[in-house]
Amino acid sequence: MIGILGGGLAGLVLASRRKDAEVLEAEDRPGGLCRSLAADGFTFDPHGSHILFSRKPEAMRFYEDLLGDNVCRRQRNTKVYYKGRYVKYPFENGLADLPIEDNVACLMGYIEAHLARSTGRSPTPKNFKEWMYHRFGKGITEAYLLPYNEKIWKTPADQMAIDWVEGRVPDPPLEDVVRASLGVPTEGYTHQLHFLYPREGGIESLVRGLLPQVGRIRTAFRVTSIRKRGGAWIVSDGREELQYDRLVSTIPIPELIRALPDAPKDVRAAGESLTHRALVTVMLGLDRDAVNDLSWAYFPSPEDGWFNRISFPSNFSDRVAPAGNSSAVAEMTCDPGDAVWSSADEALVDHVVAHADRMGIFRGSEVRVSRVARTRYAYVVFDLAHRRNLDLVQAYAQRIGIELLGRFGQFDYINTDQVILRGLSLADALEAVA
Repeated sequence: MIGILGGGLAGLVLASRRKDAEVLEAEDRPGGLCRSLAADGFTFDPHGSHILFSRKPEAMRFYEDLLGDNVCRRQRNTKVYYKGRYVKYPFENGLADLPIEDNVACLMGYIEAHLARSTGRSPTPKNFKEWMYHRFGKGITEAYLLPYNEKIWKTPADQMAIDWVEGRVPDPPLEDVVRASLGVPTEGYTHQLHFLYPREGGIESLVRGLLPQVGRIRTAFRVTSIRKRGGAWIVSDGREELQYDRLVSTIPIPELIRALPDAPKDVRAAGESLTHRALVTVMLGLDRDAVNDLSWAYFPSPEDGWFNRISFPSNFSDRVAPAGNSSAVAEMTCDPGDAVWSSADEALVDHVVAHADRMGIFRGSEVRVSRVARTRYAYVVFDLAHRRNLDLVQAYAQRIGIELLGRFGQFDYINTDQVILRGLSLADALEAVA
């Protein structure tokens, strides 16, 4: 029997392919970050807005098979709020939307960075801040990339590594950036230009599609102790002990290491040093028809508010808000215990509404429904020590025979498609050694 610790998407995908598995989930229902919330006719994704896209055809087929007819197909329409105006996203594809002096500064900085790289005059970047200047130049970096990334990661960019950005942040062709500066339409991040979203039920529809394929799930089982007895793994929640031949952990690495009493001191220190950010979401149901035609908008400036993004789920699907209504979800990264995390729900709603009203997004008088959610583990932060700490933990897990899987199970910044593909790959690997 395989014990799968954690009933989020990663654990459920694996369990759907392994009939000899049992899933242990700490909450009262499975789903992890892919759970949804219904409130007075509105459907929200409380752990941050999700869209479904992938470069990998097999991931897209997986989505299509799970959702069937319960799917909407959308084209991304995303903006960056900058100096009181909306700039097309990605920022480098919207330079013509900028004030003319900013447009010129961003274009010239990009050209200078491109030439420096092409001629070998640009030194190899050693951290994320240097990488932004190296890749995008001074204008784009200082207008958008640097303030936005320091706002979302809550970490100085020169204290972040760069191994996570390769493959995640496309390198836009110089021609596209020049054309964008002149007002000729171009598109970036084309792998997410078109996306899917469940028509009804929110992102949790993926989970509901998986559950009939999963054999055993225990909910309200929070793992507190993991130890070896003979050749078997003994997993306890402090009340009950369960026995498994093999273990796969999708729970956050710090939680896993705390449950392993025999973990060496250096492994414990490495697990506790892995950095992440929490998330607070303010979900609003609005008594008005479509707020706008945006998928979401980014807000890089601290003056814009605590939130780094506001998405508009009612533009993802026509069934997540009552007829004649719309919805918005503001996302604020934070740390457990800080001012954002600790603020009262009412204060958080007031903060979002006041800033949205000032920026002309929607009016406070239009808010019909409000909900607030807090997600302790939301974003993996790739600080300069991340790779060293993660390698140490992964080596220990491999040595004792625990497989790691998922965003926080592997402490990797992966999207939904990669979670699915890694779950399927591990299922195949376990079958090969069975």
